[in-house]
Amino acid sequence: MTKKRLVFVLILCLALGSVTIAEAKARIEGTTCSRNGQVFSVQFHVVEAFTPDMERAILSGIPHTFIYHFEIMRIVPAWPNIRIHHWQVRRSLRYDTLKKTYTVDFGDGNRPKQADSLDEAKKMMTEFVDYPVAVSTSLDRSFNYYVRIKAQLDPVKWPLMLDKIFFFVTMWDFETDWVQINLPLDGAQGDGR
Repeated sequence: MTKKRLVFVLILCLALGSVTIAEAKARIEGTTCSRNGQVFSVQFHVVEAFTPDMERAILSGIPHTFIYHFEIMRIVPAWPNIRIHHWQVRRSLRYDTLKKTYTVDFGDGNRPKQADSLDEAKKMMTEFVDYPVAVSTSLDRSFNYYVRIKAQLDPVKWPLMLDKIFFFVTMWDFETDWVQINLPLDGAQGDGR
């Protein structure tokens, strides 16, 4: 009888775990592109990037890193679009359990910023405001361009065989769909799709 209960509990845990994964679908929203002089900048934020389990893990001191993928694409009529440039931006969040402070490293070589609350740190991790993506002088004006953006959680890497013990960490993984934002070569504001 106890084996049947154990099997039932395991199946129930797996089923509930898959429901939790399905509910938390991170996505990129609020996408816009603006042009200031020769520089194109984008603005966006990621929603539903943090699950309650992830927040508990952060509060226990486990660091989290988000990777943002950027691609500048040239639109070629009647042919596949051409990727002319791509790069990644890594943002890391770490909670100091002794000092009770959050540190966000933007991965740009500058000094990490401190946050007083988890909500403030989450906003710093998921929000891009006036982030420069291209310079108009480097683009051929006879073509149209767009920037593609995708966000993902950098998977936690455990030493040795600890990933087999901490299997539940893989449930935190997320990856958004690609979002496309037109680059307004004519000076108008770009729209996101």
